[in-house]
Amino acid sequence: MLSPSPLDYLAAFALAFIGGALVAACHCKYVGKIRKEGVTHA
Repeated sequence: MLSPSPLDYLAAFALAFIGGALVAACHCKYVGKIRKEGVTHA
């Protein structure tokens, strides 16, 4: 059985890293929006 090339590992890591960074950025933006709306409605 052939083992995956190092480039495959790098591509998988890059996709996971970019996906995680995107989710974290969207989450931070959403939390900031909710906090702003919570302050104005309180």
